[in-house]
Amino acid sequence: MLTHSTPIKASSNPLEHIAHRDAVTNLPNRFLLADRVRQALYQCQRRKQSLAMAYIDLDGLKAITATYGPALCDEFLIAITQRMKVVLREGDTLARIGIEEFVAVLVDLDAPQDCEPVLSRLVAVASEPATIKGRRLSVNASIGVTLTPDGVVDVDLLLRHADQALYHERAMGKSRYQLFDLDLNAAGAF
Repeated sequence: MLTHSTPIKASSNPLEHIAHRDAVTNLPNRFLLADRVRQALYQCQRRKQSLAMAYIDLDGLKAITATYGPALCDEFLIAITQRMKVVLREGDTLARIGIEEFVAVLVDLDAPQDCEPVLSRLVAVASEPATIKGRRLSVNASIGVTLTPDGVVDVDLLLRHADQALYHERAMGKSRYQLFDLDLNAAGAF
C-alpha cells in the first residue's frame, strides 16, 4: 500500500535519504512518491485542477543488464532519468518504483489534454537511444496514464488505474501512452 499519514520532510539523515530515494537514480522511491502524490492531490483539489499519474515501463532494460551487466545498465538508466526529468514541468515529480518502472506525477492541469504534450515528450526521450561506453543502447517506453476524478485522494487506486492503462497500451503496441478510461474499465475493456 502506498498511503502514508504524515508528510515527509527533507532530511540530512543518510538513512532517511536511503529509505526515500532510489539508490541508482536518486529519484523518489515508492514510499516518497505516495507522500508527494497525496500532497499534490490536495493541492489540485484546492486549485480545482487535475493531476495525471503516468506509469512508465522501460521495456528492454532487463535485456541490457543481462547483456552488458548492471553497471552499464545503471549508467544508461541515469541518462534516461535525466532526459525524463528535463521534459517535466516545475512541480511535477518523477519516481522510480521498480527495476523498469517509473511514475511521473503531472500537476496543475486545467484540462485533461494539458498532460498530452508532456506525455509525448516522455515517450520520445525515454525511447531515444543513448551511447554509454561506446555502446548504443535503447529501450521502448510504454506509458499508462490516469487522471484524477473529482475528490479522489487514493494513491493506490490511481496507481492501479495507471498500471491498467499501461497493460492495455502494451497490448496495443509500444512507445506510446494510453489514458485510463473509467467507462471502458467498468465495461471490462480495461
